[in-house]
Amino acid sequence: MEQRESPAGDGMPALEGVTIKKLYRHIETIAELHAVISSPRGQYLHRRLLHTMLGGLMHDEIERLRKEHGVEESDRHINKLAKWGLIEPVRGTAGISGYVRTARGEEALNTARELERKLGEERARTICEAALGVNALRLFLTIFGADKEPDPSSREVVYSPLEIGQLMRVFTRSIEGISSMDKLDDAGLVSYLDDGQIHVNPRRSSAFYAYLKKLYQLLARADTS
Repeated sequence: MEQRESPAGDGMPALEGVTIKKLYRHIETIAELHAVISSPRGQYLHRRLLHTMLGGLMHDEIERLRKEHGVEESDRHINKLAKWGLIEPVRGTAGISGYVRTARGEEALNTARELERKLGEERARTICEAALGVNALRLFLTIFGADKEPDPSSREVVYSPLEIGQLMRVFTRSIEGISSMDKLDDAGLVSYLDDGQIHVNPRRSSAFYAYLKKLYQLLARADTS
């Protein structure tokens, strides 16, 4: 399914020739960044804060957004955005008066927006609401990297339960593989159909792979700065 790219070493700073293998090695970090910009918790407060911080957001405005979203406190959300360098403090004479979105935050937001443009807002939101973690993303990359062509009749990549079972060998416990597959099904990245097979839509999975690759590139550039 993947269009193969030439390898370019093992270190995070390398940007050229990003491969599935490289994403797989850094999937824990990618999964954390994905969660920060896509988490549905607090009615997507992370995303809303990042979106509104282009020109800066003062503490009273952050408090207003917190109340609108029914969140008990905003510090935890702010700290996560700041940890990844997506926002930075605005300092006044009395200390930190608010926060503003960084160039890295703008790039992360654009990466999420590009996924929405490719898949549509509803499908992108379905992926976010599935809250894909490290194991689910690991399985997604394993399936995406499998050397299997789409079925000519359905134009989807179709796997038998046996084939999927073989791909799940990346997990030491079968329950991890089953749970991860269910997560991918919730996200719409794989589909259990009545024919007993597992179907993968190439366009949808390619768009999500491109999204993960851009998150990696964002992290890699930050690591070299």
